Amino acid sequence: MSHDDALAQAVRLQEYYKQELERQRAMNTELRSAVAEMARTFQETLAASVDAAETGDLVQVRKIAYANKAAWQTYLAQIVAAAAATAPKK
Repeated sequence: MSHDDALAQAVRLQEYYKQELERQRAMNTELRSAVAEMARTFQETLAASVDAAETGDLVQVRKIAYANKAAWQTYLAQIVAAAAATAPKK
């Protein structure tokens, strides 16, 4: 391998690593955002569940639990989609 070939390969690798770093940063940003939203929603639904339970409104507790389950499934789907969108191309 000549010096020029080695240099060209090093440049290609450097470009690949830059692109991979940007991809990872984008994915991390998406994941941090999704986790923050999940935590906020969890806090809100937990507070609403506690309020409903303290007043003895079990129907409302059940509704909140089902809504929370649906929200978690939606967030999980968003996380999977974000990870798939930033997956490296083969």
